[in-house]
Amino acid sequence: MKTKLAILFALATALPIWAAAQVGHVIRTNLTDVLVGRYSLGGEVFISDHHSLGLDIDCISQEVFLSSDHPWYPGGGTEKRGAILEPQLRWYLGEVVGQGAYASASGFFGYARYHPLDEENWGAIPPPEWLAVGSCLHVGHQQRISRFLLDVYLGATWTQNKDMGIFYEDSALFPQPSGFRMSGGLRFGFYAGKSR
Repeated sequence: MKTKLAILFALATALPIWAAAQVGHVIRTNLTDVLVGRYSLGGEVFISDHHSLGLDIDCISQEVFLSSDHPWYPGGGTEKRGAILEPQLRWYLGEVVGQGAYASASGFFGYARYHPLDEENWGAIPPPEWLAVGSCLHVGHQQRISRFLLDVYLGATWTQNKDMGIFYEDSALFPQPSGFRMSGGLRFGFYAGKSR
């Protein structure tokens, strides 16, 4: 886990330097993802004064308990490892490029594998894989202070998770529901473009 954080920190430090020659790039991370065992790195490119395209890549690395109602396969502790891709389109309402209120539409595609912490509890059935697709509509506000950015957002997410057979994640705080739910968060980033 420490190695993953070190790599993420190195990328977050190096990418703004690489992007400094470009006009209008943002390198960002989602601070709220850490609460659910994900580590995010993303970027945003301004395609006009009021529109941008973005892509966030989330690395999933968390310990979860998989339960089962089947008497022969009780499940057990696992480490969930995978990735989520989140493409995004934003419409900024303000006059300053990349700042102020915005509306966004995004999708996500997630995949993860469960790795048992104790093989004896699983019997002959391997742990399932997690696969999810969905979309989000958010409103938010992005504020730049020098070259640093703070971005707060809130909205709704629709998710469709692939059925995991007899298993399900047993987590009180963060279940993996299908359907609609509220979503929001806080991003932090670096603006690597020129003032416009």
